[in-house]
Amino acid sequence: MSEIQWQNPICGGDGGNACLQIGHAPDGTPILREMARPTELITTTPEGLRNLITAAKRGELDHLL
Repeated sequence: MSEIQWQNPICGGDGGNACLQIGHAPDGTPILREMARPTELITTTPEGLRNLITAAKRGELDHLL
């Protein structure tokens, strides 16, 4: 999957390897990975990613932190 176009990392305050990258495959599939584990990929649909981002913005995932 070297053809993935990765977005710059999204890091917390401490930086390091606690960074999340979001990219997309040539077919448009959204893909997420952690900098510490770049070979472990999570794929989803555009709708699934949109739902995750919306839930995070609403604070629905705050209990996970």
